[in-house]
Amino acid sequence: MAKTLNALATKGEHGSAMMPIIQGVGRAGVEISYLLRGAVFRDALGAAGGENVQGEQQQKIDLLSDEIFLEEMRSTGYVCAVGSEEQADLQVVDEYADADWIVLVDPLDGSSNLDIDGPVGTIFSIVRRKSRGTTPQESDCLVAGNEVVAAGYVLYGPSTMLVCSVGEGVDGFTWNPNSARFELSHANMRIPASGGYYSVNESNADRWLGGVGESLQRMKTETGLGMRYVGSMVADMHRTLLKGGVFLYPADETNRTGKLRLLYEAIPMAFLIAQAGGKSMTSADTSVLDVQPEALHQRVPVYLGSSSAVDSLLG
Repeated sequence: MAKTLNALATKGEHGSAMMPIIQGVGRAGVEISYLLRGAVFRDALGAAGGENVQGEQQQKIDLLSDEIFLEEMRSTGYVCAVGSEEQADLQVVDEYADADWIVLVDPLDGSSNLDIDGPVGTIFSIVRRKSRGTTPQESDCLVAGNEVVAAGYVLYGPSTMLVCSVGEGVDGFTWNPNSARFELSHANMRIPASGGYYSVNESNADRWLGGVGESLQRMKTETGLGMRYVGSMVADMHRTLLKGGVFLYPADETNRTGKLRLLYEAIPMAFLIAQAGGKSMTSADTSVLDVQPEALHQRVPVYLGSSSAVDSLLG
């Protein structure tokens, strides 16, 4: 009999506590997948007319996905607040404001790919709130990656996949429309130690800071890695996790502290890569998981992948 998300309850110290929340993530993923399939017929594509806290144009589909995710987290009964890339402030779940867990999410990563019917995804992590006996605060979310309890992503491609970890390895579950459930399809995922690809928008190389362009050229010579790049972090990291190599998004002249969000993108993916036997760095001497967040929407450079590829790039 196929294993479902219920199997997470038997994994690690926090598996049983994480299972209902990750089941909620799965429900949100199915709803978002359905929304994406019919978005062109529902006037759900195009700009929403506003900007997010980073000053980026929000898309209708981003806001709809954000609403879906918040409602599914509320329905679990175990989440006191949700921090979202699409919201300037922490969204408190009033009915369960005394619950233990906070979920941090990028509801729809890579939404610009929808113009070409490309793959997109949802990225999430789960942390234990720091405060007790009060309304959840932004400070409750500012947890370093080495204290994250669970993380994962949902990939919306030819199939819908939920890849996650509760701190004991990484497992991939694929939505089976026949049984209407996520079923274990990729058990104990491990990033290959060698081979694979590098993923980056290399057209920006002349604007990268810190000599990363030269380092990339050296790494390509040393490793022989080919290049693949989708422009959706979920899709590019899914390939990296399965095939090996490295995903990078360096700081540049425009984004001098990096472009990707620490809480919503870098930490969840770094947590997964570490659980899969890889390496996650924000510089040559600092792991993504060791960075202490200072703000909800903080950005950092990222270098994520197999240890050999990351070491070759940053060494």
